[in-house]
Amino acid sequence: MSTMRAEDRVIAIFCSDLHLSARPPRVRKDEPSWFEAMQRPLNELKALSERYNAPILCAGDIFDHWRAEPELINFAINALPKMYAIPGQHDLPLHNIDLIQRSAYWTMVLVGKIIPVVHGVPFLAENKLVIHGFPWGTDLQPQTEISSKRHVAICHQYFWTDAYKYPDAPRECEAGNYAQKVKGYQAVAFGDNHKGFLTTVSGVPVLNCGGFMRRKSDEEEYQPQVGLLCENGGILIHKLRTSNEKFLTVEEEQEGLRKVLRANDMGDFLTGLTELQQKTFDFSQALEFAMREKMVSVEVRAMILEALGMK
Repeated sequence: MSTMRAEDRVIAIFCSDLHLSARPPRVRKDEPSWFEAMQRPLNELKALSERYNAPILCAGDIFDHWRAEPELINFAINALPKMYAIPGQHDLPLHNIDLIQRSAYWTMVLVGKIIPVVHGVPFLAENKLVIHGFPWGTDLQPQTEISSKRHVAICHQYFWTDAYKYPDAPRECEAGNYAQKVKGYQAVAFGDNHKGFLTTVSGVPVLNCGGFMRRKSDEEEYQPQVGLLCENGGILIHKLRTSNEKFLTVEEEQEGLRKVLRANDMGDFLTGLTELQQKTFDFSQALEFAMREKMVSVEVRAMILEALGMK
């Protein structure tokens, strides 16, 4: 939960990486209802917005896949709180913003759930906020206007520090390289990196929002969060409730994978994969080819791709 002081006034709420999906990730497969499980944090986000009378600013990846099923779109129309947003790569067909009107994200725009913040067109919102949007495929740029308005940026790019990254993360996205880019903003919020953290760059508070819901086995100890932007320029972290979640431990997920592999007799598949790796295929190509040739079931294929971060 957030720690508020009497003099703080929340003027915006930052979030990102909702990754709404019609089916639960493996570690959440024991949820009695996945749609109800997704609705709980969305309800909490909406309640925060109503409590503080503050707009929600989302830094991308509202959907886990741009071509969402009708059932999921219907759910989002009912459950998603109104928000200002930019698209992440998962929201975009072929990761191409020129194709955005084919996406479930754009359906949310058409029904009024999302107010799109267009790159290069700052949006004047409530509480004298000017929102600058940097969707997937664009780079954060400094803000040069001098005014009494509060300029904030939402950006979908892998922003990291040493404590919050994956191995060999792109050096250009390390926090220290943003000293010039954050100039002119009261605050900046990033999406894409699911490890949430708050830092300061050149005196500007910068929030990497992190994943909105726990979706992977290595997130067992992780508590999703949103950021509360205060009038005084600070950002407070509000931890979302996870007490009602059904979450598989790493051991439980691994045992489930072993059972499925045994049940599907994966010996031929593993042999085929080994043979292919000796040729000119890279690992991902060999994996996809072997799964097709050896007729790996849809369930096993999904489990393998998810475990390797390829899904």
